[in-house]
Amino acid sequence: MSDDTDEPTRREVLEGTVVAASAVALTALGGTLLHGVAHAATSRSVPRYLLEQLAAEGVRVLFGVPGATCDPLFAATEETGMRVVITASDLEAAYAADGYARTAGLAAVSVTYGVGALAMLPVIAGAYAERSPIVVINGGPSDKDLALQAEHDTLFSHGCGLPDGDLVAFRPVTAYAARATSAADVPRVMGEALVAARTHQRPVYVEIPKHLWWASTSAAATPVAPPTRAPGAVDAVVAELRERLAVAERPVAVLGVRLRRRGLQAAAASLMEALQIPWTTTFLGKAVLSEQSAGFVGVYAGGRSVPEVKDRVHGADLVLALGCVMGRQYRTLAADLCKLVIRVDGDTARLGDASGVQADLGAVLAALKGTPPVAEAARSPGLADRSYDARRASIPRPSLPAVLSTEEGLGYDELLREVSAQLSDETLLITDTSLSMYPAAEVNVPTADGFLCNAVWQAIGYSVGAAVGAALGQDRRPVAVVGDGGFQMTAQALSTMVQYRLPCVVIVVDNGLYGIEQWLLDPRWHRDGTYAPRPYLALNRWKHEQLAEAWGATGERVATVPAFREALARALGRDRPTLLAVTIKPHSLPSELR
Repeated sequence: MSDDTDEPTRREVLEGTVVAASAVALTALGGTLLHGVAHAATSRSVPRYLLEQLAAEGVRVLFGVPGATCDPLFAATEETGMRVVITASDLEAAYAADGYARTAGLAAVSVTYGVGALAMLPVIAGAYAERSPIVVINGGPSDKDLALQAEHDTLFSHGCGLPDGDLVAFRPVTAYAARATSAADVPRVMGEALVAARTHQRPVYVEIPKHLWWASTSAAATPVAPPTRAPGAVDAVVAELRERLAVAERPVAVLGVRLRRRGLQAAAASLMEALQIPWTTTFLGKAVLSEQSAGFVGVYAGGRSVPEVKDRVHGADLVLALGCVMGRQYRTLAADLCKLVIRVDGDTARLGDASGVQADLGAVLAALKGTPPVAEAARSPGLADRSYDARRASIPRPSLPAVLSTEEGLGYDELLREVSAQLSDETLLITDTSLSMYPAAEVNVPTADGFLCNAVWQAIGYSVGAAVGAALGQDRRPVAVVGDGGFQMTAQALSTMVQYRLPCVVIVVDNGLYGIEQWLLDPRWHRDGTYAPRPYLALNRWKHEQLAEAWGATGERVATVPAFREALARALGRDRPTLLAVTIKPHSLPSELR
């Protein structure tokens, strides 16, 4: 509890026991509560307004961890019907919001100022990089807090000594960040934040000084107007593209996740069908269109792509890249092969190696309607066989090190082959940053939007937390594949899944090692069984299946292909969360990394 005795306590506010005797104190706060009582017929509390505004934008869940600066927002959900999901950590709250945003279109999260909010920064930065729109609503210091800090050098609760520490921290990784200065200012700040989130498809930050939680506003919650996008140099981009398509002999399209973020998947699918051009996706954009559609030739994951896909892209005489977020995997395409690339990311187009020009992706797709198909010799029906093994058939099969024959467990290729075989239109595969993400690129996802990852930001542990939000943002069952090191970052999310009855499947790839780091630092180790791995990369060997049972989930340990196949089938048939701890041979590598 705060020492600020002239402010209502949280208990008084949440229980509704602030009485008229508090009028003097409330007047010191701007008289906001009394103002709300006098205008109850035409106004609503600030927390209720914020929740109703989120609901008007289609947000149905508030993720977070309650605390001193945000409790009134959670309490107001009882009035509005907004669902609350309280996670086991602030980090998980942000991951859950990210998973919800990527599946439902927009998410909201709130935690305590400072100690909670700053814990979310890594996730918000990843959402900024990968274009995931999350509304961070943060309670902040009151005007009195700031005045006492400035005058007497007394830190307010969860403050670090700066007057606007959280605001400054979030500003670089959000499309909009602002602090409301009064109750009347709240609708403006929230409206501008939502417009920015919709326009840029990136996180935004709204800070509400804690005394304003008890204020009211007469503003009504209404959906924000769709962003107005200037078409830019669309005519020039389309003319150049049509001219090059007409003479291309080996064209290919690379489609990215921003088509999903901007709601342009149908337009892109129509264009691919009309042009009859072979197309691939980035790893981040995997399944942005259905991989079962005509013309699909695989996932282009940069230098680690399967050879057939890499040769297709690197050997093209025209690459049409639409809506891509280009991580380091795509430097060859974006830099070395840039003369062959026409790239329309979202608001900018790059024609070959020329400087970027303003051009709206949606406007470009609309203007391309009616473009004739490419020459018959340049067309492609796509993959004849979309199975996992067929898509990876061009990978050379080197001889395996002898040490593997002595180790218990599955290999990475075997693990992902079994996952691929059991995916359906009722599952959503979420992969983590681990060695397993390489073969996951060619897992056969049956339907559009059946896949999530964070391939550009590459945070370990992402998949487990994101599965919580993804389970609520769409109707499919999340299946998360996470390394044992990544699982240790967000393991408590399994408890959240149990609490809210989310039937997620978590597959822990258990080799007792930060395997991807061992491969990056010393790839020879995977070929040579004569020496130990780097000592600081070894993990404490958790009994993952027993942890799952402790949290109320079902846990199973498997170490063979048949056992995993059967356990996964059982997990997909349950109506509760399941953790499958899969023993992986420590020296195993995906085939493309051998």
